[in-house]
Amino acid sequence: MKYILFFLFFPFLLPGQGIIFFEGTWKEALEKAKKEDKLVFVDSYTTWCGPCIKMAKNVFTQESVGSFYNQNFINIKLDMEKEDGVSFGHKYSVKAYPTLHFLDGDGKVVKKIQGGQQAEGLISLGENALKQNDKSGKYADEYEAGNRDYTLVLNYVKALNNAGKPSLKISNDYLNSKPNITEQEKMIFLFEAVVDADSKLFDRMLVEKETIIPLVGKETFQKKIVKACENTITKAIQFETPELLEEAVKKIKTSSPENAAKFEWGSKYKYYRAFRDEKNFIKSYQALSKLEPENAGTYQSIAKDIIQSFPENQDMLKDACIFAEKAFDIKDDHESLNFLCHIYMVQGDVKTALKHVKNKKEKAVKKGEDPAFYDSLIQYMENKKS
Repeated sequence: MKYILFFLFFPFLLPGQGIIFFEGTWKEALEKAKKEDKLVFVDSYTTWCGPCIKMAKNVFTQESVGSFYNQNFINIKLDMEKEDGVSFGHKYSVKAYPTLHFLDGDGKVVKKIQGGQQAEGLISLGENALKQNDKSGKYADEYEAGNRDYTLVLNYVKALNNAGKPSLKISNDYLNSKPNITEQEKMIFLFEAVVDADSKLFDRMLVEKETIIPLVGKETFQKKIVKACENTITKAIQFETPELLEEAVKKIKTSSPENAAKFEWGSKYKYYRAFRDEKNFIKSYQALSKLEPENAGTYQSIAKDIIQSFPENQDMLKDACIFAEKAFDIKDDHESLNFLCHIYMVQGDVKTALKHVKNKKEKAVKKGEDPAFYDSLIQYMENKKS
């Protein structure tokens, strides 16, 4: 039964770098969070917890998860059976694994949830935690009362951005007022104020690039460019505006050429999938697959999206099988075999799925490996066939 459940709930992997977890102590993580004005994301786990292991292997490693969590949180894993974890577990009453916490720099719990998560759910949890940690209110009253102190307005804009609230008018009003601040302060404010690529603030930031980079670092500056372009893509999808899609692509080509190809086709992939534009979606996933020809996760992600979004398009379903086959050729493991069988079975082609499992079983037996995994899948599929 455990093999069948594994088959049914196999998490689809995505390529790229996942969450980078802080290597210091819990106390040091809090200090870092307070210094950087971020929340701490805590994965409370044990080494024997099945859902914990699956999350660590299949969810924390995904590019979309890593991109979001590395930018917005100080991330730390605490083993609940070791010193730091034991004290944390007692203080925050951790009774199930995994338990996921979001805390501020003072150790106050903003959000807490028990149980393993898939990638989309984990990102959604993080977004909700950021909104619940909305600190803009404590700056709003003073700002509305006329206080234009640099630190207050800067923190107000940062708080609005973190909470996903509009900040553009406040940023523009402040910069247009020609405040009595240093050039360095102006550059830092401008950098923090940028949210979207389709804005004059973004264009101004690029003009001031050589001045800003020494203040924030090249890597941070590049992340800001990509994030702003991603936000514009989100708007393009939200308002069904292809002009915004093209603007974001154009701007990343000029401002961050090293990220341009992946960003362009990844963005078009999302956009055309959202609006069921089959012709352009095919063009997008074909381009994406060529960018990372040895990345099994890319092939699996595309195949999954085809099955979910275009289940009636026979040509695309054939492509899904091809991509699943390529992923299996690259990884040649239980997970990629599960995925390949899933792709064939949702199309009703149990025969081909069985063929792959039986071939793999035959090779395993020749190597002296335990065939129980393959026997379970064969039994499951034989039942489906009958």
